[in-house]
Amino acid sequence: MLKRNGKSLGADAAESNGPGNEPVEFRENERINAQIDAYIKQNPKHWELIKSMPRERLERHVVWQHLRFHQRREKLDSGLFRRIEANPELKRDYENLLKHVPENQRERAKVNIARTLVISQSRAQKQAKNAVGV
Repeated sequence: MLKRNGKSLGADAAESNGPGNEPVEFRENERINAQIDAYIKQNPKHWELIKSMPRERLERHVVWQHLRFHQRREKLDSGLFRRIEANPELKRDYENLLKHVPENQRERAKVNIARTLVISQSRAQKQAKNAVGV
């Protein structure tokens, strides 16, 4: 997996970023590269398929994977909010915690607070069920 760092890729990278943009800089992650190499060894036919894809098709595939990831995340997040709306006690706790978050950080904190509350409620219910069952 390539990530940004201080190493320049040169003029080719600057051209692909459009006019006036700085060159994209990447770094190597050894652990992720090892995982990718292991996958390629285990799936040579899939790797050949990927290598045979035209560049535009490969780029569109990457964008499609990105879209699917974000759609799944939105679906999970909306499920969290539905669970909070369905439980008045959770909703009260959620709103109470959210009012203490600075306005400029609220959007980012909403999902994190919702996830934490729903998970803690689920754990409490499991512990209560286990205590009754024992």
